[in-house]
Amino acid sequence: MIQGYLHLFPNYIAKSGPTVGLSEQFLSRYPKLPIEYIDFLNSFSLLANKADTTWFNSITDFNEDEVEEFRWDEFERESMEALEGDATAQGLVSDFWDRHIPIILSVEGGYSHFSIGVGENNWGKIYFGGEPEYEEVEWVADSFLMFMEALAEGRLIDKYERLFR
Repeated sequence: MIQGYLHLFPNYIAKSGPTVGLSEQFLSRYPKLPIEYIDFLNSFSLLANKADTTWFNSITDFNEDEVEEFRWDEFERESMEALEGDATAQGLVSDFWDRHIPIILSVEGGYSHFSIGVGENNWGKIYFGGEPEYEEVEWVADSFLMFMEALAEGRLIDKYERLFR
């Protein structure tokens, strides 16, 4: 059961699962999510390191139920703003984020994210990206479950592992 993975984050602040589901607005953009990720997402309402420099986006974040300084789609917003006036480039950014959901955000040592693929050609795969080009990502794992297993077994490369210490 994916909820069992919460123990992987002993240095994280965790609060129990949400009482609401994903909003219609979020689901209209992302109508289909990998089931193992949905199970995990339903297991917490907050999962962040104690320094609040790395955190998992939650249902509350995706629903934008609370006004946050750093939104779940902050990197997409930054890219769109940086490319203001270039409709072609903005279209590429929008297309990227339509096929990737940022599931973990970090400001530890620079802005970065782990995202899960929800497009036809990247379904369920986990990627890592960072500033300044958030949309230039590296493949990390073939599925959310494989990502969590690699994390549990300490098999992620150090530049990823350090975010979870």
